[in-house]
Amino acid sequence: MGSEDKRVKDIMAHIEEYEKIDAEAPLCEALQHLKKYDERRKAGEDAGFHKTMLVTDSSGAIVGKVSFYDFIKGLVPEPAKDRKLSRKFSSMVSGRALEVADQVGDMQERFKWLHSTFFDLVKTETGKKVKDVMSPTYPLLTEDDTINKAIYIMFKENIRQPMVTRDGEIVGVINLMAVFSELRRIAGDECFLR
Repeated sequence: MGSEDKRVKDIMAHIEEYEKIDAEAPLCEALQHLKKYDERRKAGEDAGFHKTMLVTDSSGAIVGKVSFYDFIKGLVPEPAKDRKLSRKFSSMVSGRALEVADQVGDMQERFKWLHSTFFDLVKTETGKKVKDVMSPTYPLLTEDDTINKAIYIMFKENIRQPMVTRDGEIVGVINLMAVFSELRRIAGDECFLR
């Protein structure tokens, strides 16, 4: 098959390659899976292991995914996740308003975690469940879609790993490394990469 004929199905990672974890599982269980990955990586055995886990509901249906990014993002306490409030807090830090406790009390409460230690933050926030930190799945691609459509969806929708479907069922995941590997392969001769 020529490069110009390739479709999403030719470069996607198949769903069976991913570890799965229940949405109700404690975050610590997901971290245990990642610890196994890290140990395998250090031993040079990381071939075929994805750094993202798929999250399932009680029926086994895929409802989300959890990656390193999701774990770190999950450390931010819920009251601080409102973007408008975080921008407002940032502007208040440099202004006189921060000195007036009754006007900024709510903001201080929401962002007090910024003044705690990372140790305290991790100890507090790892009590969450996987569903609290996962990214929802958005099956926006079919396996017969073009790679061009895949990169368009990735950037238009700001989804790093869109799900791929066949007849409405999730069968794979497309990621930046798969697209980049194909780009590098195609550009090989022209860019002296071979």
